[in-house]
Amino acid sequence: MELMFGYYVRLRLRSGGRLLKELGIVRSMLLVGLLAFAVAILCKVEASWILPLVCLLVIGGYHQTRKDRDFLRRFTDDVSLFFLCEYLLLSLPFVVIAGIRGDWVIALCIPLVIGWIPFLRPVRFRTIPVRLGFLYVGNMEYIRMFRRMGWLYLITIGVSALGCLHGNVRVAKAGMVLWGIIQSGAYSYVPDAHLLQKFKSYRILQRELWKANVWNASVFSLPFGVMCFAVGFRTEDVLFFFSCLMAGVFYLQVMALFRWVCPVSAGIVVIQLAVCIPLFVWTCFVWVGCLAELMIVGILSYVIWIKWKVLWK
Repeated sequence: MELMFGYYVRLRLRSGGRLLKELGIVRSMLLVGLLAFAVAILCKVEASWILPLVCLLVIGGYHQTRKDRDFLRRFTDDVSLFFLCEYLLLSLPFVVIAGIRGDWVIALCIPLVIGWIPFLRPVRFRTIPVRLGFLYVGNMEYIRMFRRMGWLYLITIGVSALGCLHGNVRVAKAGMVLWGIIQSGAYSYVPDAHLLQKFKSYRILQRELWKANVWNASVFSLPFGVMCFAVGFRTEDVLFFFSCLMAGVFYLQVMALFRWVCPVSAGIVVIQLAVCIPLFVWTCFVWVGCLAELMIVGILSYVIWIKWKVLWK
């Protein structure tokens, strides 16, 4: 048992070293800095119950998500005892922190609580996919973006709601602008040219893009509009909402068209940071900027027709 556990620890150390090597020096130093910052917070926090709670969440989450149970059963008869040795070793830094803070009772209780985790069965969660067709329509790019950034959208909505509860509508306005920038990530990569062949004509391409972008931008901007109007239908708030909504629609359309013009992902990022985002933010507050975005949409539409018209002949 002791020999196998020694081999296992060395295997884990080698895997960690290989992972740090793949991440590179800069990212590894950043992770080390974040770890040191977390340790400093745990040492300075005043509430004594936070340290054992963090220890329990870290080791309990590791026990819940580990996938090597069947592999370890081939080399040891008692996997629970094997896990116990590993978890006690992982809880040692938390015990040392508790000792540095002078919480000797907590330092003694942490190993006792951790000792029960290896004998607990992991909880199996069953996730049921929920279809939210009302939230997005059209292209798969926007659906993929929302599945990746949906948590950020919820955070933005929550922060905006808190700001409105305190009478600060500017938080909701900033959240609407922020989400307008984030949702453009759906078109931040260069697609394959053969995807254009699924559209039977250039008119169908334009129709599908406009329909998807108008619907998606309107639905996701609706909560921000409700929060902006909750305080009162002030003229400046109404103008801002509709100006930001139109700017978001044109911004999505520009990004959706520009990726068919620029064949390099780096070029898309540069144009987005240098031109599209500043123009979008300016248009949110000055509605005349919609004319500039509409002109860019027209130019890109003409360029795409000239570049890919062979596909629709």
